[in-house]
Amino acid sequence: MKLLTLILILFLSVSYAQDDEKPWKAGEKLTWSDFKGEPDFEHPYAAITYSGMSYGFSAEIVNGKVWVKYDVKSFFVANKSWVKRWFSNDKELLKHEQLHFDITELYARKFRQRLSEVNFTENVKSEIKKVYQDITDEKVKLQELYDVETDHSKKEIAQNKWQLKIETELQKLIDFASK
Repeated sequence: MKLLTLILILFLSVSYAQDDEKPWKAGEKLTWSDFKGEPDFEHPYAAITYSGMSYGFSAEIVNGKVWVKYDVKSFFVANKSWVKRWFSNDKELLKHEQLHFDITELYARKFRQRLSEVNFTENVKSEIKKVYQDITDEKVKLQELYDVETDHSKKEIAQNKWQLKIETELQKLIDFASK
């Protein structure tokens, strides 16, 4: 009984420590109420979008061929994303933050696409990890370029160009969209 209680306490501790994740869904946009993290008032930015990708997989070898099933998710982390309250009515800034989340979905699609093209060997784990790392590196660089070119949403023309660019790229990879 003591062991069961200890396991239950550990389970509850882990579940409370988990992030508040919102999956990316087509047509569903972020609202400022999704940003539940505590703002960092020392930080120079008005808002931060914390988003990411995760994956899982299973593999089996049948007649010498490696078969892999994988699941890739893109998500917004509400409890780590924040907005300073005096910017919480800024619609242009919210569009900028949404596009950060959309870029994460774009790279989740690219990840799925690349995985679909891999001829896996017995080293499935390291092969998937390598693709994930490459995709993540590309995503980080694009997120940084986006912020530089738009000056964090302040350059309206650049923001509009990026909006069109990411929407176009998402459409090109519609077959690899989050379900």
